[in-house]
Amino acid sequence: MGRLTRRRRSDNSRNGNPTGTSNGGRSGLAKMKPIALLLLVAAGMLSAQTFEVASVRRSAPEGGGGARSTGALPPQTNPSRINYLNVNLKSVLAFAFGVDRADISGPQWLDDERYDIVASLPSGAAQNQVPVMLQHLLTERFRMAVREETKAGKGFALVAGKGAPKVVPAKENGRVGFLTTATSVTFTTTTMAQFARTLSRFLGSTVTDETGMPGAFDIPLNATMSELQSGAVVSAIQDLGLKLEPRSIQVKALIVEKADKVPTDN
Repeated sequence: MGRLTRRRRSDNSRNGNPTGTSNGGRSGLAKMKPIALLLLVAAGMLSAQTFEVASVRRSAPEGGGGARSTGALPPQTNPSRINYLNVNLKSVLAFAFGVDRADISGPQWLDDERYDIVASLPSGAAQNQVPVMLQHLLTERFRMAVREETKAGKGFALVAGKGAPKVVPAKENGRVGFLTTATSVTFTTTTMAQFARTLSRFLGSTVTDETGMPGAFDIPLNATMSELQSGAVVSAIQDLGLKLEPRSIQVKALIVEKADKVPTDN
């Protein structure tokens, strides 16, 4: 037994490792470091795509005396959280996947049922990451599976005019929503893709963003909300230095293949 011990020491010494720790062990640890780093990076990327804390539950029944909620997503004023009360999942899906409500197909309860979704964003996350976070939330809490398709259709392209558009780059972590006065509506911290989807609702026809303008903006429109809702937006768009051009376009459609009506426990 003693000769065996001395032989091991001699072998380690010949390898230039008098401490008795194998080079293979050190090499293995060295190899573990980049793997651990990749795992940390992957965990950080996943964290950036999911809410820090989220509560999803069915809304309390609405009273019969007042107007029923439309189910639309309300404007948000807190950049670090979302607070969707009495919303339907069709509105959530439209925002999460960047499609029009009319181009979403699935069970009728996606329109009819109402939910309260309250969630906090992770530290450092921006509002433009919320759509991807909602996609993960819908998959996790409603066991939802969706499929995207494209189809030919007629609509409008939002394009930049000859001059510089009269929009202002939004402040970092600004509030997403809109401000109204007696004569105007300003959409705040809004990307051009989001603005195009808003115009789609006003016009009742798909509008695609072809401005080539990245980032978020404050977008002032010289029109009242009632004028926008009536579809009279063309002149207001032209005042911004933008144009709406009729186009044959590829419309993205979303098919909900399965989903649970009752969300999983918080």
